[in-house]
Amino acid sequence: MRLDIRHLELVLAIAEAGSLRRAAARLHLSQPAVSAQLKRIEQHVGGELFVRLPDGVVPTLAGTLFVRDGTRIRTDLEELTRTVRRALHADAATPVRVGGVPAQQFSLLIRALGVLLPERGTTSRTVRRTDTVTGLLASGELDVAVLRRFPGTSVTLPPGIAHRVLLTEPIFVGVSLDHRLSGARRIALNDLADDVWVMPHPDDSGMNGYVADTCRRTGFEQRVGHITDEAHVAFALTAAGDAVCVLYPLGSARESLATLTLAGDPLVRDLVLAWRTDSPVAPAVDALCAHISEGYLALVEADDVYAQWWQQGGAELAVP
Repeated sequence: MRLDIRHLELVLAIAEAGSLRRAAARLHLSQPAVSAQLKRIEQHVGGELFVRLPDGVVPTLAGTLFVRDGTRIRTDLEELTRTVRRALHADAATPVRVGGVPAQQFSLLIRALGVLLPERGTTSRTVRRTDTVTGLLASGELDVAVLRRFPGTSVTLPPGIAHRVLLTEPIFVGVSLDHRLSGARRIALNDLADDVWVMPHPDDSGMNGYVADTCRRTGFEQRVGHITDEAHVAFALTAAGDAVCVLYPLGSARESLATLTLAGDPLVRDLVLAWRTDSPVAPAVDALCAHISEGYLALVEADDVYAQWWQQGGAELAVP
């Protein structure tokens, strides 16, 4: 005898039903047939899987392990079926579904998909919360996404999702044009020890805690005076001289701010590409990453502050 899916389903049905009689009804079999099949399975594995009681059955220790691993195997088989069916019946014109944080890599990814998979097209949504993005990838609502990861935090990806670090990006700071340090171009983080900061709402990325911990390690407690998720509000508060804000190195609408780089690059983030391994994106990942890198380098060269940082050794930090 050899265990197969039918034996697995029978044992799980008995465990879920709690009795041979109810399991037989669920499986559309007679109770003697279920009892005989269970006995053959137990003989094969070498011991009882259930203790027979007057009003039903309960799993033995071995039975509990069988049910635990059997449930996982059944789930894996169901996912295998769904994966194959998606591959067999997918419409070649179905757009590639893109999601993730609104970083430069997000728009570069969409542009790269337009070059490499032009027949499909794309749909997209920006999502800030990491758990939401990974949930959408797991459910198949997204095919590929750009995630952020800060030092000391981790991104847990579900089965069937692969990932690759695209870039380690420095975090700069913005100050008003009248700020005492506005002409410095490059400063130490602790030069801002007496300033008030504007920060986004804390979320599951861990960014706020990471920035606060880094300030603390530098020798001061970060004072957050303003919280907003709207970049234009953060920039306006900073331009008015009321705060210091964090700046990612590429972006628009910063004319009213002075962008300062930080000595030693104490603040960074990883930009991560994550994709479903059963999606149309999977075979094209190497080419996608190459397109994204090429487009990103062009943006670096067009930004004076970032280009200078890049040329002064920043590339060694940034490129994986």
